[in-house]
Amino acid sequence: MGVNMFGPERGPRFSKFSEMVADDLRGRMARGEVRPGEHLPPESELMDIYGVARPTMREALRILESESLIVLRRGSHLGPLVQEPDTRVLARQTGLRLQMQGTSVRDLVEARAVVEPGAVALAAARRSGSDLQEMRDCLLTAGRSRSILDFSRPSVDFRILVVRSSHNRTLILMAELVSTLLRKEYESVLRNIAEADGRRFIQQSVARYERLTDLIENRDVQGAVEFWQNHGTVDAEFGTSSLQPGPMLAVYS
Repeated sequence: MGVNMFGPERGPRFSKFSEMVADDLRGRMARGEVRPGEHLPPESELMDIYGVARPTMREALRILESESLIVLRRGSHLGPLVQEPDTRVLARQTGLRLQMQGTSVRDLVEARAVVEPGAVALAAARRSGSDLQEMRDCLLTAGRSRSILDFSRPSVDFRILVVRSSHNRTLILMAELVSTLLRKEYESVLRNIAEADGRRFIQQSVARYERLTDLIENRDVQGAVEFWQNHGTVDAEFGTSSLQPGPMLAVYS
């Protein structure tokens, strides 16, 4: 075993050492020294590199596994597989904090209403041909929805695709987080729409999405932003302010 990079391991400092090892490995991933799809060295080599005992090393790897940064494969001669952080894991952590703070669903909806117009402006300026194709394909799926609940997924996906067309990674992550947290609430609102009204709601929503896509395709930045500010809010979509002040966010019920 090599010399411990962080000093001698003693008693209650065990967990501290494992956290320090985990943090150093996170840094290597963040700096691109090891990329998603690549493997870290095997456990025995990592023990030698960091100069720590097997329990400390395993605890460090379990920390990274719990964060969905690595995949541990027992019995493999290869080291842990590095993967990109899962947005759903980050959403659960974010949602837990928001729920503990008593955050309302309306609070998230307002945040989305602030972020999306800026993303729409960037999308109209930066969109690519493949971005437009993905949006058009999503609208085809949305239009074929057999029920109002079937429509919920392509509807949420379309909003994310619009933000992805901005090619701004920070906005994309924010949109994916908020959409993940709101997906269940969105489905709940859709369930309250009478079945007879479902087809009309789908048609009207798809028409709005198609209009926005046309404006983005034409690179009409001002027109796209103004249209989405007027027609992309939850109140415009559902014709209601029922989320004001709204139920509390319930990631864990």
